[in-house]
Amino acid sequence: MTDHFWVAAGTLLLCFHVAATPASAQAPAAADTNPAPVEATAQAAAHGSADIPARADADQQYIQEIVRRAQVADVAQRYKEALARHSKAIEQLAERSGKSDLAVLSVHRLESLQRHWLLYERALTQTRGELARSTNAKSEDVADLAKRRAVWQATGQTAGLAPALLERVDELIAMIDDAEKQTAVPLSKLLDLGRAGSALATEVQQGIAALSAKIDDQDRRLVSMDTPPLWLALGDTEAIDPVSIGLSRSLEIERAFASGYDAANVRWLPALAAGALLLLPAMVWLRYRARLLVAAGQATEPSMRALSRPWAAWLLLVLIGTVVYDIQGPIFRQQAVMLLAWIPVLVLVQRRVLARVGPWAYFSAVFYLLNTMASLLLGDQLLYRGVLLVLNLLMLLTLAWRMLRARRGATDEADEADEAATAPVQALTFLGWVACVVLFVSAGSNILGNISLATMLTGALLDSSYAALALYAGSTVLVALFQVLIPRSTLARIAGRHSGSLIPLAARLARTLMVLAWLIYALQSFRVYRPLSALLVTVLTHEFQLGLLSVSLGNIAAFAAAIWAAFWLARTIRLLLAEDLLPALALPRGVGDSISTLTYYSIIFLGLLAALAMAGFQVGQLAIVFGALGVGIGFGLQDVVKNFVAGLILMFERPIRLGDVVDVAGMSGKVRDIGMRATIITTFDGAEVVVPNGMLLADKLVNWTLNSSSRRIHVDISTGYGVSPQQTIELLEGIARGIDGIALSPAPEAILTGLTPGALQFSVRAWTAPHAYWVGVRSELAVRIRDGLSEAGIEVPLPQREMHVRSVPGAALPAAVPGTVAPVQGSLGAELPNT
Repeated sequence: MTDHFWVAAGTLLLCFHVAATPASAQAPAAADTNPAPVEATAQAAAHGSADIPARADADQQYIQEIVRRAQVADVAQRYKEALARHSKAIEQLAERSGKSDLAVLSVHRLESLQRHWLLYERALTQTRGELARSTNAKSEDVADLAKRRAVWQATGQTAGLAPALLERVDELIAMIDDAEKQTAVPLSKLLDLGRAGSALATEVQQGIAALSAKIDDQDRRLVSMDTPPLWLALGDTEAIDPVSIGLSRSLEIERAFASGYDAANVRWLPALAAGALLLLPAMVWLRYRARLLVAAGQATEPSMRALSRPWAAWLLLVLIGTVVYDIQGPIFRQQAVMLLAWIPVLVLVQRRVLARVGPWAYFSAVFYLLNTMASLLLGDQLLYRGVLLVLNLLMLLTLAWRMLRARRGATDEADEADEAATAPVQALTFLGWVACVVLFVSAGSNILGNISLATMLTGALLDSSYAALALYAGSTVLVALFQVLIPRSTLARIAGRHSGSLIPLAARLARTLMVLAWLIYALQSFRVYRPLSALLVTVLTHEFQLGLLSVSLGNIAAFAAAIWAAFWLARTIRLLLAEDLLPALALPRGVGDSISTLTYYSIIFLGLLAALAMAGFQVGQLAIVFGALGVGIGFGLQDVVKNFVAGLILMFERPIRLGDVVDVAGMSGKVRDIGMRATIITTFDGAEVVVPNGMLLADKLVNWTLNSSSRRIHVDISTGYGVSPQQTIELLEGIARGIDGIALSPAPEAILTGLTPGALQFSVRAWTAPHAYWVGVRSELAVRIRDGLSEAGIEVPLPQREMHVRSVPGAALPAAVPGTVAPVQGSLGAELPNT
């Protein structure tokens, strides 16, 4: 304990010394009030006059390079033209955004206008980034020239320099002055352009904020009455703005946005057009290949149904590509694409899905078209409310009729269907009744005077139902393409090799991503995503002050999410490595287990570091914390550290592997798991024994299957002297060779081990075959030897014992030895019979 105390005290003193070193090191620096001239003078004095020509030549080349960069091209002119284009476009967009008739526009048009602002923000950010890099380069050149001039001025003041060297120094100083003048002009222009870019960025931010405020205002109107009730509006004869105002403004906004968006992504348009044209003949060829696979029995017709209609599949893929291209583009173009996609979606959706959805799949397309046309073309608000009410009632009746019919059918088939088959039906039934409630609320809102809520609910319901069908149809096309493009042998090999973990994981991940994508789209359609995300950000970024510690829910949530993701990722990768990837490689036995285990703990360690970084800790400072904790860990957790290091040694040296049969600590069993701290051994009695890794390295360890799973067994027997020993040896060796679990190389052998007074001692020794159960093999060998000796007439002598009888009670002698006579009372013994 005394040694530990002094070691700990020395460690603490060392830590205090290291912590105090920066403060002490700063004291001389603080006392030096003006170190720069002294440093320059010392540096100049350090340079001898002999190296002045070489330094002058090097600096002259560097100065000429700076001048050349300044004169190659006027970089400022290029940025000036780019900022002029941005300024003109932003001015036009600000004019469109500042008009007073934005109130008549729908929220989708306002979102398109906001996306237009965001497009210019991204373009302006890119231009400003390039401008900042050019400005920094020019600033570094000017600063470097100033440093070099200071050095040469100090060199020129050195006493004892030759006149030629002084002339050379003055020449370099003049060159530096001239280079500074030539570099200062473009630098000044770049700085002015940077200020202009900052002003444009401020204007863009103001435009985005104004549009966000208008969108939030429309979202708030969803919970308020914005029009008179329908029965009062019927008698109101006040004129309503004609359709030309809202429609013309919408088309103007969308047309300008589409033009700007395509101009910003012009480099992608030729590639997209070429890909769309080449995709059509490819789909025709894939239909031919799908037919061959179905005819050969290598694929089922329902799985290839998507490719049997190449035109529909091609159109759907092209439209999906268009939606991906317009993911941040005009919403009106996205709506047009979605309207066109109804045709291939209805063609490609499988019959079993249509049977579950019923005619709603077709009627929803009609309702979607009617709702879109009514919202665009009907300028009379009263007429639009009437059409919307009729549309809501038709949708409600159609959906309710379908739900009641499906409920009767589900009741009849409930006894025959299993739980896995009824789960999707129950989910669709629940969503159907939710849709009925939404339609009922929409109709009621329309009647009571909340036309904004009614319009939003109707459009969101149609959009979300359509998105679900579109995602399903797109997934069927992609799955069919995957099955056709990959050879069948490869698919069979993948299914056979990865059916345990990889394929279920990929399927579960794909379903999760599809559901998540649909959920986000549905929340955006119902105008919930924007306020919900804003509320979530506000809650997560709110900080709680606990003394000197500042904690936010976002940091806590990020920490928990990172920990969960680290363990999930580590467990998944370990599963993939252990069951799928590593067994396919020609690795030595046990290497795959070591790789998967080390990968598991490495990912967890990196995940913990990432979680701490997300929680607000500086990862660099954690090294200091871990170093301080190392002292305590070294004293208080010696056994844990020892076992951990022993686990690493077991991973790399591999003296034991999973499945090995070992003897350790007085027990025998099979290794079930090798961890970083302990190893689990399953004894042959069924007990699970946790053995610390340090014990495995410190104690005697017997591994019966380290290099081979074969094991030598032996059976000892005795025979009489009546048979030749050689005959017995040949018989025993023949019996051993006839057992399946005994290896033929090395061959089994029988040897004579002893000559006792009553028997010959033999020993049969044999090696078991690889992976054979040696206990069962030994038992079978003993049984075969007994039967073989019996059939050969070889006697197995019984053990002989000599018994000396000293005295037997007289009354018990007749029962023990037949033929004796009980003794007469008073006699000393009994009379034994004559033999």
